[in-house]
Amino acid sequence: DLTIFAERYIPLRKKVNNQNIKKMKNKNTLSRLNLGIATAIMAMLFPFYSFAQLRIDWQYCYGSGGHDYPTSVLPVKDGYLVCGQVPKSQNMGMITCGMISDEYNIWLIRIDDQGVLQDQQCWSWDEDVYLREPISIEKAKTEIKENNEYYYMNAHAFGKVTLLKLDENFNEIWRRTPGYYGTQMLPTADGGLLLGGSYGQMDKGPEKDSLLKMDSEGNTEWKISIGMEVVKTAQAKDGGFLVGGSSRENLYDYSLLKIDRNGQIEWSRSTETMPRIIMELDDGFLLATDTGRGGENAHGGFDILLSRTDVAGNILWNRYYGGSLSDMLCNIFPNANGGFTVFGYTNSNDGDLQNKDGNDYDIWAFHVNASGELVWERSIGSPAHDEWIDYIYSVKRTDEYKYAVAGRMVWEEMPSGDVNCSNSAVIPNSGMNYWVLHVTDTINSMGVPDPLSQVGVQMFPNPTKGTVHIQGITSAEVLVYDAHGQCVKTIHNTNEITLGDLPKGVYLMKAVLVDGKVYTDKVVKE
Repeated sequence: DLTIFAERYIPLRKKVNNQNIKKMKNKNTLSRLNLGIATAIMAMLFPFYSFAQLRIDWQYCYGSGGHDYPTSVLPVKDGYLVCGQVPKSQNMGMITCGMISDEYNIWLIRIDDQGVLQDQQCWSWDEDVYLREPISIEKAKTEIKENNEYYYMNAHAFGKVTLLKLDENFNEIWRRTPGYYGTQMLPTADGGLLLGGSYGQMDKGPEKDSLLKMDSEGNTEWKISIGMEVVKTAQAKDGGFLVGGSSRENLYDYSLLKIDRNGQIEWSRSTETMPRIIMELDDGFLLATDTGRGGENAHGGFDILLSRTDVAGNILWNRYYGGSLSDMLCNIFPNANGGFTVFGYTNSNDGDLQNKDGNDYDIWAFHVNASGELVWERSIGSPAHDEWIDYIYSVKRTDEYKYAVAGRMVWEEMPSGDVNCSNSAVIPNSGMNYWVLHVTDTINSMGVPDPLSQVGVQMFPNPTKGTVHIQGITSAEVLVYDAHGQCVKTIHNTNEITLGDLPKGVYLMKAVLVDGKVYTDKVVKE
């Protein structure tokens, strides 16, 4: 039972409660707004070298006097709900709702659409129980009555799951304790819940149940045994469910199941990796995970792996993303341009991570096109700590190319890197705190298309040792950009471009015609 748990978590999840937190170092904040259209074009063309324009719109921090872990963020009417764990502490910091347990408690806060704290609530079930992840809060999908919203929240301690249904004022409507179900909680289209277990919590033998379906009142509709540990569930487009997990007999035997809305298995397909995220597309599926098992084009350590399949489950492409250390997955979103935006966290600073310094843990976001090619990447965090500080727990989309992010950080007296909370004067500075950010992907939201050279237009030789010839057009001006989006050379009225005085690397050639048409291509100088 512990094999896959050990592979994923034991080498990574270090305890920091009793460790001295190092003093923060200064780090130059990455520029977010001062990159022009040339950099945007570079970001679209040079996936492994570009600075992504992932703008931090606002950021706030919240916490007690101890170590606080936000595990879920949820966009709601007029703002956001943020849920997580906080310890009982002599210094309660920003917590005013009171604590019960001597160990960890659940702290749920409501913030407005700019991050200002509005309301809060505290929960605990047993003074002797240490609450453990996951703690999540999700909106009931169809139960909107008289302009009110309802929410489901779950928490588990050593496998014992507690589920709550809450109204918009955090009042408890009902509470259920469905045994070992609920570490995977999926609000369903009919207002109910689909519950499953993961990481051994449901592994009580082949005869035991794996999935439980509840209605909106918390009553059991059906439960089935599927013979595997459930790692991820998703609502299918036809109203049924997609379920990913691993076999009880062989933890490396991964499967994707389709189950109808009545709990009947329709089909089962083997997968090469553990599907931690399942996305149903119009012409197939996208499966995402993080893995340390390696594979072709893997970087070493733990990589984020995306697998694109057709409707029959046949793999169209597999791609690994990351560096030589630990690159872990949090969430993934499809975009209108056919690509995908991925959020996770990393302590790598090589491989695909070309804009990150040091081996500290940072939030990591990147964008891939429909073929899985890396378009841009950006790390967000502080260089001040070697432990799990700038760590991401939850990401939700708020609008096309806009995202709410919940992570954790340590605040001291001065901003460090990207950590610069707007409410710094009231942040407890004795431990880790909730860190909530709102970010915008300004590259894709600007609508910058993939620049494509017209058929018949060629730039050759490529790679080149010094001179590039442009064939098929008569250019009035040629601009050469380096991997940072800086224009390093401008040539007029010639189709013979000399790069001999430039360092080896990848360059963007932008040929501008008299009529204003622009043709671009990337060229490698050896």
